[in-house]
Amino acid sequence: MTRLAPISTLVALILAVLWPAFAVAAPSLRSTGSGVTLSLEGEAGQSLPTYYHRGVTYVLGQMGERYNVRIANGTGERVEVVLTVDGRDAITGANGDWRNQRGYVVSPYGSIVVDGFRRSMSEVAAFRFTTRSDSYSGRRGTPQNAGVIGAAVFHERRETPQAIAPPPLAPVPQPEWHGHREEDRGGLGSGGDFDEQPSERRAHAESTAAAAPAASEAKSKPAGASGPGALRDEYSTRPGPRPRKNNLGTQYGEGRYSPVSEVPFRRARNTPDQILGLYYDDARGLSARGIAVYPPAPIEGPQPFPVNRRFAPPPP
Repeated sequence: MTRLAPISTLVALILAVLWPAFAVAAPSLRSTGSGVTLSLEGEAGQSLPTYYHRGVTYVLGQMGERYNVRIANGTGERVEVVLTVDGRDAITGANGDWRNQRGYVVSPYGSIVVDGFRRSMSEVAAFRFTTRSDSYSGRRGTPQNAGVIGAAVFHERRETPQAIAPPPLAPVPQPEWHGHREEDRGGLGSGGDFDEQPSERRAHAESTAAAAPAASEAKSKPAGASGPGALRDEYSTRPGPRPRKNNLGTQYGEGRYSPVSEVPFRRARNTPDQILGLYYDDARGLSARGIAVYPPAPIEGPQPFPVNRRFAPPPP
């Protein structure tokens, strides 16, 4: 039976923005966040065994097995996803860089299946588990990145209509004042409601002006901030898993028909709204990380529910 690959979409409006690189701690990659989910599927569309260990998502792979990456969008707006496999961009094959690379567009409440490294607008090289040295990343000189899949998610910019300002109102003419100031009459008169003398009012105004900058500074400084420019980096999270050599990588496999088309997409921000990801390895590699991959041995001894019967039969 012929399998029809879903028509995914590439972005056409390239708005490359160069941002200075900054060093941050490796984040703990999660496969789900803010409505967008990243998962791996087998050749028949079944979900591969997935484990959640110490806040990180791991997937069990087998040597030679072909797999696909599914990106599901549970939000009510389009999102762009820049996908990397073993640190290599799934479209260009270059080192992953969401600043200068574009990705796949996922429709609201929809999903797409990415089934390989893109070779053209109609064909991909299938994803297959292989050794680190035989992986696409390993053959291109970056075997240290084998075993991880990442997704940088961008929301779409919404164009808001410009508000039209009303014309300025004509100034209202003020009536002329023909009276006298109280201090010009040498004291308080019967018609004055002044509660301060001129000198007292002047002193009060000077003290208020002197206290204003200090109050403004205290109000603008957040509680708990110390030192000038105390800011928190939004990508500074707790460190991820300890680095180790992965047993598996992803191969640049056989060609597969997988057509795409280009559509315009403008990012709402220059930085990702979220970064998702997961790690994968074989059973031996996951077990070395402390993940219980193999099923536990059967318990020997008396069993509380050896047979599931509906009613109690009479004894023989």
